[in-house]
Amino acid sequence: MKKLLAGLALAGAAAFNVNASVITFDDSSFGGSGSTMFDEIDWDPDTASVTQTDTNGNGSIFGGPDAFMEYGQTLLVNFKNTGLPNVLPTDYEMYLDYMFTGTAETTGSLIDVLFSGGNATLWADTTVNGGAFDVGTATSLGTFSFVMGDCLTRITGVGSCDIKMKFNANPGYFYYNGNDIAGNAFVHSDLIVTVQDIIGLSPDYNGVPGSAQNFEIRHDGNQTFSVPEPASLAVLGLGLLGLRLSRRNKS
Repeated sequence: MKKLLAGLALAGAAAFNVNASVITFDDSSFGGSGSTMFDEIDWDPDTASVTQTDTNGNGSIFGGPDAFMEYGQTLLVNFKNTGLPNVLPTDYEMYLDYMFTGTAETTGSLIDVLFSGGNATLWADTTVNGGAFDVGTATSLGTFSFVMGDCLTRITGVGSCDIKMKFNANPGYFYYNGNDIAGNAFVHSDLIVTVQDIIGLSPDYNGVPGSAQNFEIRHDGNQTFSVPEPASLAVLGLGLLGLRLSRRNKS
């Protein structure tokens, strides 16, 4: 019985791993057509700031995991539908404001990163000035909450990261099969980041153990979106039901 319940739980978890879903973006309040369709968002190459702390106390980035915080804003090039780019109106600019935390451990020339938390906000900024994010004229379209993620890159800055996030859309902007996906807790986004360069990373920390160093990471990325079909949600419901029955039997 326990094996059966475990199988149902795994089946429920697998419901998240569906193919990319085509979503309609209503940008009419920003001067757009109101019907841009996409299943992927393309990031512009940008630079993130990183603060890394010597949490293992050995004065080096080698020999144990060290905590970090990575943050920044990145300009979104465009929305893509099955790989083909959409030409968004020039009335606004799209940004992603993000922050991630985790640990990084270096072995030889490789950096193994394990993310532990983070969030991001998607903005439409009606002050069009070629790349500057303006808080006063930006509207939040939705937020991303961290689910899981890791990264393998080289100290020289070549590598990639895979981060899964839950997308919490704000009402009135994103639709799937004619339905507003705001409030849908099962909308997920897979973010694949290409690391192009790491600038200012030092093998050794300045000062005593427990000190921190700051450096930058140049990257770009692509996000694909998944909205599960009702059948997938039903499978997920069976998994949750199995977990509930298991807990009831234990009590």
